[in-house]
Amino acid sequence: MKAVVKESPGPGFALRDVPVPEPPAGWVRVRVRAVGICGTDIPIFEGVRKVPYPLIPGHEFAGEVDALGSGVTGWQPGDRVAVGLVIGCGACAACYRGEENRCERITEIGIHINGAFAEYTLAPAKTLHRLPDHLSFADGASVDPVASSYRGIRRLNLQPQDDVAIFGLGPIGLYALQAVRAHGVRRVIAITPRRGLRGEVACRTGADALIESAACADLVEAVRAANGGALPTVIIEATGQPGVFADLLRVAAPGARVLLLGIFHAQAMFDPAQIIRKELRVEGSFCYTWDDFAASLDLIARGKVRTTPVITHTLPLTQMAEALDLIHRREAVKVILQP
Repeated sequence: MKAVVKESPGPGFALRDVPVPEPPAGWVRVRVRAVGICGTDIPIFEGVRKVPYPLIPGHEFAGEVDALGSGVTGWQPGDRVAVGLVIGCGACAACYRGEENRCERITEIGIHINGAFAEYTLAPAKTLHRLPDHLSFADGASVDPVASSYRGIRRLNLQPQDDVAIFGLGPIGLYALQAVRAHGVRRVIAITPRRGLRGEVACRTGADALIESAACADLVEAVRAANGGALPTVIIEATGQPGVFADLLRVAAPGARVLLLGIFHAQAMFDPAQIIRKELRVEGSFCYTWDDFAASLDLIARGKVRTTPVITHTLPLTQMAEALDLIHRREAVKVILQP
């Protein structure tokens, strides 16, 4: 089946039909129904993150299978799917272990190859996950950020007596908050520079306390006050801002686990003596595996993680500029675009 999209070459030109590539062997063509703007997309747009050029970004998406490449089985045109961005080589030790996010030759949809800020995109059949009928396409487009937080959280081995502090209340932090709550920890403290919309969403999605760090004379004492006099046993970083490192280490209890979820685009300066003296366990978490994505989709399907409070705006893809403006003004948390 030949698919076409309407494209305008520029002002004064008429719309023209542009053929959409046929899927190669093992791949499918997806008609994109919803795609989220990720914090990773912003540095791409701004030229901070190096990517192949030209590139169509967009990796948080869901839609319908539109066409099948040769050799694809188990899928039919019209199937509703959520799509993971991670494409492992399939031949290295990490891929054999099911840790395709650690593949040395990893390819990411929307970062290394064209993504979903489009009417149609291509994806390997192995990245597809069936989207339950009771979930919306916006839910499906939200699995990626949930999985990006949930992978690291699964590895924390959370216990009922844990107190968790989360730095950063963008979508990753807010979904981490809900995933942590699903594990049944004792207390969750959300930390953000200023309350605003994101702080309000955090309070609606399970935060026991909200701390505005910019208004704190002493952040450590503010955290203690919110946590019954103790420092948290788990710290989750979801800002991607290098300047937050000093605060992370200061508010961590001795022996705490520190999880780094944010993607940093600049070097961070910190004192490693704090890690040594407090015997902190610092872990990084990158992307997700197929299993992480499937588990996160299940969390959404069972209502353990809610996307509705986090998705503050839904706009047509043609309003990308307006969407980016909302994000820059911090008037939106998660924006979902609909081609």
